[in-house]
Amino acid sequence: MKRVVLISFLGALAASPAAAQNLPPEVVRYADTVFYNGKVATADAQFTMTKAVAVRDGKILKIGEDAAILPLAGPNTRKIDLRGKTLIPGIIDTHTHLHEYALDNYAKEVNPKLAEVFLVGRSKEDLLEQIKEAAAKAPPGEWLRFRLKPRAIADEFFYTLTRSDLDKVVSHTPTMVHVTDTRAMANSKALDALLKKYDAKTVKLPVDDKGEITGRLGEGISLIFYEEIIPKPRPEDLAPVYMKELELWAKGGVTTWSSSLGSEAITAFHYMDKKGMLPIRLAYTNEAMFRDNIHSESAINRFGDLIGHGTDYFWLIGVSSGSTDASYPGICSTLPGTSPQVKAREDCRLSWEGVRGKALYAAVKAGLRIAGTHSAGDKATDLMMDIIEKASADAGMSAEQIKAKRHVIDHCTMNPTQPQIVRSVKLGIIWSCAPKYLVNSGARVNRDYGEVAAHTMVTPVKAILDAGGKAVFEQDHHEGADPFIDISTFITRKDKDGRVWGPKNAVDRKTALLMATRWAAEYVLRENTLGSLEPGKWADLVILDKDYFTVPDDDIASVRGVFTMVGGKVVYDGLSASK
Repeated sequence: MKRVVLISFLGALAASPAAAQNLPPEVVRYADTVFYNGKVATADAQFTMTKAVAVRDGKILKIGEDAAILPLAGPNTRKIDLRGKTLIPGIIDTHTHLHEYALDNYAKEVNPKLAEVFLVGRSKEDLLEQIKEAAAKAPPGEWLRFRLKPRAIADEFFYTLTRSDLDKVVSHTPTMVHVTDTRAMANSKALDALLKKYDAKTVKLPVDDKGEITGRLGEGISLIFYEEIIPKPRPEDLAPVYMKELELWAKGGVTTWSSSLGSEAITAFHYMDKKGMLPIRLAYTNEAMFRDNIHSESAINRFGDLIGHGTDYFWLIGVSSGSTDASYPGICSTLPGTSPQVKAREDCRLSWEGVRGKALYAAVKAGLRIAGTHSAGDKATDLMMDIIEKASADAGMSAEQIKAKRHVIDHCTMNPTQPQIVRSVKLGIIWSCAPKYLVNSGARVNRDYGEVAAHTMVTPVKAILDAGGKAVFEQDHHEGADPFIDISTFITRKDKDGRVWGPKNAVDRKTALLMATRWAAEYVLRENTLGSLEPGKWADLVILDKDYFTVPDDDIASVRGVFTMVGGKVVYDGLSASK
């Protein structure tokens, strides 16, 4: 009888708002924030549409109609009238490089000593003269890093000059001159620093027909410089630069992003996480020990399985070899091409006997997950799946164990083919697809490889889904801070000139949103806490300025976020600013 009386008493007390405020939070507490009078797309398994959301302790407390949610608001609850606006889960971008964009765009503004010097030249001679002028101000021993533009002149610089030409204008201090992120020229001082640690034959420095080292560095060697030779900046110096880019993406509605990181970025983001500085979440892959590390097999075998380990804002989701081939047009393809020039520029970086292939095999055999790896051609993709199959079999994994790893192949450009889609379903592979490759490459693929390739092998999202596979959303470019520009491409299939490529691979709005939310949460290994608005999941959500579900197709690209919350914390509030 006493138990019945006590339960009745507590029930009556909790039913009284005034009394409830006097109870300890362990017994009852109102929501921290309530959103109501809106159009809420939960992205749950049923894709429930409702009107209101309650948030407490950084998590979704309840969703439902206004009548069910508003009573959860107490005197101290922030109540946000959506006024009919659309509210969605936070956008998850599965492959982008905000740390690199930050340095490109904000280093000079926030911390000039971290910035590369950008040089725009009329000729290679002009660029050499500019390097000479800039280097004259540098004290001996200070590393100099230049990036050359425009691309055509930068390429001429790289392919026709050597380190001896560079030495003539800067010989007193180590210097790296970049044409792209993966191609650079080093002067003799820089090479001396490398050769104090590695033998020239060990790192396979390119030589000319006389056996002289040219100073031209490909992706592998340039990465050795950045990971092991060039002094790394301090995390506290990088953090303010990174923050500028993270805040920009938070404003756009991206609440989680994923990228392959080197040790410099891993250390800096770990520092920011410990300090509570990260406004949005980061699920990262480690490429520092894997990508072109000449000791990668040893490093992988000693790494241990830490996949999934981390905090609510910063966690490891895999290891990455960086790339299996180059960006278009330097893909690795089985297609014939329309000219010898097309085939000549293809770039197959992955092989069984190469550093990347051996490291990939070692990682899969060790039970690690592959993610964040760029693969732009069908030939490279076949080899990547060959290695996954072989290494898994050699490790004694069952078909279900292989699928459970959820390995990823990124970009969906000139891949996958239909046979690769079928094969990937058996392997449990997730495809991370970037609309930018359709926008920028559809016409070029059509020119180089024909209409069939252009309509079936560039971001073939619908084909993947129809076969029972999983395709998720990535952006992979700085302008992705406005994600609905890219999301709209999945729906319209239009390139920058308005031409439609692969209309049969178009998806509807619900599917496009799921790719960027619920399904993307599987890529980042947080489907139990991210990707949908369901009780108990993190309160990562975005309010939109237009109704994504009803605006004309061609207007989806103009949809923008006006309010972003991550873990119950407001990281962008355009609603208050507009009042």
